[in-house]
Amino acid sequence: MLSLRNLLVGFGIALCAVALAACGGGATVTEPTPGPTCSPGETVQMVYPIPGATGVPDNPQQFVFVVSTPLPTYNAFFNNANTLSGSVATYATMNTITPGQVPSPAATPAIPNPVYQSVTLPYGFSSRVTIYVWVNDTSSNCTPLGPLGSFTTL
Repeated sequence: MLSLRNLLVGFGIALCAVALAACGGGATVTEPTPGPTCSPGETVQMVYPIPGATGVPDNPQQFVFVVSTPLPTYNAFFNNANTLSGSVATYATMNTITPGQVPSPAATPAIPNPVYQSVTLPYGFSSRVTIYVWVNDTSSNCTPLGPLGSFTTL
């Protein structure tokens, strides 16, 4: 016989499974360790999605940054508020891509001779929300740098 307790436990497990599936299983809700801000020693510019853009598809899956030299130990943090509290990190680290692999439209790099770095996501975002983006050095306990930009989904 199905008891109220078993029903509530089952509902709780199902809710956790849905939450994990919504994140694509590729993210964590663990907040970054407070400490000094991550400093790559150079300027990092978000070029896709364009900072401040509206009407960005809610499943962009690729984020592109430009730097002077590659940041192989960096990933990205995302939140729907201008704070790291409650942010979600990617497990994927930055990969170097060619300028031809940057989705359109993208911002014009302000860095001379830029190196294009891409982070991919296995999940999307809710519709009509503003998303803020930080970058994080995974080899350090620093606080992620940013937000480097934000955009609003369709």
